[in-house]
Amino acid sequence: MGMGELILEISGTAAGLLYVWLEIKHRRSMWIVGIVMSLCYIVVFGVEGLYASMGLYVYYLGMSLYGWVQWGRQSQPALTGPNVQPGTEAKTGQSEMPRQPEREQQHQGQGLKPVRITRSQAVTAAGLLVTSFVIMCLVLKYLTDHPAPVPDAAIAALNITATWLLTHSVLEQWLLLLVANALAIGLYVHTGLWFTTGLYIVYLVSSVAGYISWRRKIL
Repeated sequence: MGMGELILEISGTAAGLLYVWLEIKHRRSMWIVGIVMSLCYIVVFGVEGLYASMGLYVYYLGMSLYGWVQWGRQSQPALTGPNVQPGTEAKTGQSEMPRQPEREQQHQGQGLKPVRITRSQAVTAAGLLVTSFVIMCLVLKYLTDHPAPVPDAAIAALNITATWLLTHSVLEQWLLLLVANALAIGLYVHTGLWFTTGLYIVYLVSSVAGYISWRRKIL
């Protein structure tokens, strides 16, 4: 591994640690950090020949841009009726209009709340998972010299599906990440990406912490 690749791996690891902390906290700024992390790992995995992982981070790059926009739209407070102008008093016999509805007060300055997966989302997620795994596995096995096509395809497919669920703030994305991170640890140990291995160990623990944290917000 060259010095440039090592620097990018360390930078990607640092960005990844910040990303997962922001994800657990449910902060919109995680998507900006995700862009930086994705750019670093696109190069790192490309050099190592882990093409599915490289493609995954290309996907992450696009989804980070989409997630930033999506969370921004859904966290904006809804527009309400006319506000009472400063200095204007309510007429006798009429109740004063509230300055902000209860729902707007709850969301003012806060991010999108996590939700449980719906039936339609579960069906879409299952289709995305199976389709992406089969396609990537066949491509890696027959069109590349990939050293471990099946686990790399599985990791990528799980993360693709989890990231799609994340853009919709779905709680169950953490369960997919738990499996993906466990597989990733074994793969990256095998390829000698030690900083990345350490990052995915943190991701594994964070998957449990994130699920608990988001579930409490729903309850």
